[in-house]
Amino acid sequence: MPIDKKTPSRKELVIDPADLPLLLPLLQQGVQIEVENDRSLEDLLCRQWGLERDYVLGRISTLFLNGRPVDDIEKARVTDGARLALSCAMPGLIGATMRRGGVLASFRSSISHQEKQSATSRSRRALITVKLFNMLTRELGPLLLARGILAPPSALDMLKPRYPALNRMTAERIAVRIPIDDVNPALS
Repeated sequence: MPIDKKTPSRKELVIDPADLPLLLPLLQQGVQIEVENDRSLEDLLCRQWGLERDYVLGRISTLFLNGRPVDDIEKARVTDGARLALSCAMPGLIGATMRRGGVLASFRSSISHQEKQSATSRSRRALITVKLFNMLTRELGPLLLARGILAPPSALDMLKPRYPALNRMTAERIAVRIPIDDVNPALS
């Protein structure tokens, strides 16, 4: 869904940093975030999110863009409506096969992400869905939550006992943010 004047109104909820663990499972289900449209996956991770390239290349070993494993983060483009899943190394044969640039990557060539030329949206901003798995949930979750995520009110039910204002929010999506100054100095 393009980010423009027609985007449904949103309410914002600022969460106490102590409540971060309540939101970690939501990051595995997927949250929406606003990013710059039609940029490389490398640009998203390194420039927009501020992650060190060494961290991205060494720690984020499995990346799926729109349901397809990604090997080349410089060529893969992130556009409005994209679905991005990030994971550390996964165990076993499946993990080795899905790993970016792994020796078994050739076994999945028919399902790997291939960049296609498409009409570029004029919108400068994009709304994408991000899912984080295993250790990345704890490592990158605070970064995403400090930048702000979007979620439907029903996905935030676990927060209602601590944040009764959620019961009165009727927006299609709620912007959730945790005010964290120093997210993780090891990442940037």
